[in-house]
Amino acid sequence: MQAADDFRYKSHTLLLELDSSTVQMMKLVVLSDMGTVSWDKAVRTHHDAYSALHAHLDHPDAAGYMAKLAR
Repeated sequence: MQAADDFRYKSHTLLLELDSSTVQMMKLVVLSDMGTVSWDKAVRTHHDAYSALHAHLDHPDAAGYMAKLAR
């Protein structure tokens, strides 16, 4: 069960990173800062967070871990 708990914790951490990057992008939209250097950095950060989460969820044992955690 430790591996499943580690998977859950890592998933949570990656989701927090994705959420944080989404909030940063939303702030830049409100400030009309799209197309700026800050925007480009925020887009890269969001893309990297999204990619990291999906790479984690594509782990070969992910489905088994999620099934254990759902019980």
